[in-house]
Amino acid sequence: MPKPRTPSNILEARGAFAHNPDRQREDFESGAFDKAAPAYFNDAQVAVWDEMVGLLPESVLQSTDRMAVELTSRLVARFRALDDGDVTMAQAAQIRTALASLGMTPADRSRVSSKKAPKVNPFLALVGQKKA
Repeated sequence: MPKPRTPSNILEARGAFAHNPDRQREDFESGAFDKAAPAYFNDAQVAVWDEMVGLLPESVLQSTDRMAVELTSRLVARFRALDDGDVTMAQAAQIRTALASLGMTPADRSRVSSKKAPKVNPFLALVGQKKA
């Protein structure tokens, strides 16, 4: 089994990026995610789409993730329409893989990076000064 990746905040604390700045990953940005479900979705698929988009942080989803969210919404809607006895292991595996690609499982959540809003000092904002 391979060695787990070291989180970026630990590498930064160790000074790895100061020693080797090429190790620091630059996040890819493809544009804002359109939260509206595709027009050709049925009601069940729209409900799953809205649920998934509501669960995922806005800073995680980008425009290139639309197909992954669409695929996952279709799979989950079909899964929910089946009786428990009709669900196959292959269908469950497909859903788990699709959810993992979006970071929606506990194990995969640690691999998803999201941008955090910059911290604002409320006192500096109150007196009208910019952060130095």
